[in-house]
Amino acid sequence: MPRVTLVYDYLRQEEKLLLNELRGVGLEVATLPATERPLKMGGKPETDVAVIRTTSMFNGLYAAAAFESMGVRSVNQFRTILYSGDKALTYALLARAGIPMPETYIALGSRAVFEAAKLLGYPLVDKPPIGSWGRLVSLVYDDFNLVTVVEHREAMCNRQMRIHLVQEYVETGNRDIRCLVLGGRLLGCIYRIAREGEWRSNVALGGRTEVAEVTPELEEIALKAAAVVEGDFVSIDIFEHPEKGYVVNEVNGTPEFKGFMRATGMNVPRLLAEYVKRLAKA
Repeated sequence: MPRVTLVYDYLRQEEKLLLNELRGVGLEVATLPATERPLKMGGKPETDVAVIRTTSMFNGLYAAAAFESMGVRSVNQFRTILYSGDKALTYALLARAGIPMPETYIALGSRAVFEAAKLLGYPLVDKPPIGSWGRLVSLVYDDFNLVTVVEHREAMCNRQMRIHLVQEYVETGNRDIRCLVLGGRLLGCIYRIAREGEWRSNVALGGRTEVAEVTPELEEIALKAAAVVEGDFVSIDIFEHPEKGYVVNEVNGTPEFKGFMRATGMNVPRLLAEYVKRLAKA
C-alpha cells in the first residue's frame, strides 16, 4: 500500500478533511506535527509522498526540503513553497514569463519606498514579501500615511519585514478572483468579496465567496501562473484591472480551500487525495 505523510503545524478543519480523504482512497497515512518531531536530512525514506499543509511558510519550506533530501516527493515541492511564499520571487517569475500583474517596485530601504511612491502615485499598496491573510498589507493614500507605514515596519526585528513591495492600487470593487489549480488542471474560480468596511477580500478577514465564471483568458492566466512556480496544488489570486484585464496579484503554495468548497460544493480534499495517490503509485 502506498505510504503518505501529512505534515502540519496546526490540524485545522481542512487538514482533518484531507486526512480522511487520503485514507478513504486507500493510502496508508502517517501524520507529522512539523514543530514537534525532528526531520533527518537525507537517509532512507519511510514514505512515498509528503503532503505539506503547514500554516507557516518556513515550516513548510524546510519540511519539504527535508523530505526531498530523502528522495521523497512532496506536495508542494520546496521550490514551489519558496517561489510562492516570497512575493518578491513570485513577481520576478511572473514578470519574466510575461504574465500580467500590478505594476510593482521592490524597495530595500525607506528612501526607496518614497521614490517608488513618486513613480506610482497615490493611492498605492504597500506590503512585505512574506505574509498571508492580508497581514501588513496597507492601502496608502498620501505621504503622511506612508511615513507611518515605513516607521512601523522599520521597527520590526525581522529584516524581511523591512523590505517593501510597493504596488499600484487596482480598483476592483473590493473583490478579487481566486482560482484553484491541481496537477495542471484548473478546478475552478471564485470571487472573494470583502466584508463591509474592509478593502481586503481575504476569507480570513470575513470576505464572502461566490462562484466566478471561468473564461478562456482567466483559465490561461491561472494555469500559466501555477506553472511558473512549478505548483502541484496552488491558488492564484487575480484582479480584474480596468485597463490591463486579468492580472495576477499573488500565488499561494499551501492554499486554503474551505471558502472555495463553500462556494462551489466541490470536494477539494478528495481530488487532492486522488492526485497524491497517483503520485505515490508512480
